[in-house]
Amino acid sequence: MALTAGLDPNGGHPGQLLVELKDKQTQQVFVRYYVPSQQVVKAAAQSPDQPMSPGSLLQEKA
Repeated sequence: MALTAGLDPNGGHPGQLLVELKDKQTQQVFVRYYVPSQQVVKAAAQSPDQPMSPGSLLQEKA
């Protein structure tokens, strides 16, 4: 299994990050999700004393 995050290689989703979970061996993609870049910036700015709850990045649909 591989979990990757980065810019959309096709450029079809500007301002969004692609998060993908796939099988390394078969290359089958289980999850492909576009996250608004604002959500990622918000998560990075969180204080270690008050971390974001799990799944927060996926709550806002891109």
